[in-house]
Amino acid sequence: MTASARSAELASIIAHRGASGDAPENTLGALSLAVDQGASCVEIDVSISCDDVPYVHHDDTLDRCTSGSGLLCEHSSAQLDQLTAGKSFPGYEQEALPRLSAVIQFLVRHDIGLNLEIKPRAGLEQRTCEAITDLMRSAWPDHLPLVYSSFSRDSLGYAFALAPEVPRGLLVEHIPRNLFELTDRYACQNVHCDGAKLAHSNAQLVKSGELGLYCYTVNDVNRAQKLFDWGVDGVITDFPKRLFLAMENS
Repeated sequence: MTASARSAELASIIAHRGASGDAPENTLGALSLAVDQGASCVEIDVSISCDDVPYVHHDDTLDRCTSGSGLLCEHSSAQLDQLTAGKSFPGYEQEALPRLSAVIQFLVRHDIGLNLEIKPRAGLEQRTCEAITDLMRSAWPDHLPLVYSSFSRDSLGYAFALAPEVPRGLLVEHIPRNLFELTDRYACQNVHCDGAKLAHSNAQLVKSGELGLYCYTVNDVNRAQKLFDWGVDGVITDFPKRLFLAMENS
């Protein structure tokens, strides 16, 4: 595989699972709050139900964030549609566990770009990518930024095979020694890494390859500024309002 283009642009400040520091992650409530706080791009996680319907949810299991329990992939869409996802957030108790289709409609209505992290249960990489790419192909407009990212190498490969026109981000904690081998193998235009673990020399390495560089999960204003000084293209944060205010006053 060879990357068809270098550096897929998203935004300098990206809302991590929405404004997830102030609202329940990966919900329409958190995404709406992120938009209200000025975000032009969000990051979400997507898995599938047992009947191959994509849902916006981070964990394999439902227990931490929803009113359900057990593996998301073992539940039908009819079952998942009955769950709430506002656990531990007063005022959001009735927030629904959203289908990807509902999130797409919201983002398109508000002209918001998207970093979609593919989060398959092990063994469901192909089915997850097929469900996501089929839906996105029919529903996502060409004018809005879109990048698929994943820690799952198989998912990046399937995403390339199924939707080569959509840029991909290699999702890692540390910048690997074989960085360019991996970005070439999976035709990735971006690298998305842990902002707390990025060194200046590795930032320079990524940028020398003309790749986009985005860092998660950056909630500290000073760290964000240092990363920008190093040439990082964007940071993914739980608190977009905090970073927007800091950038305005810097």
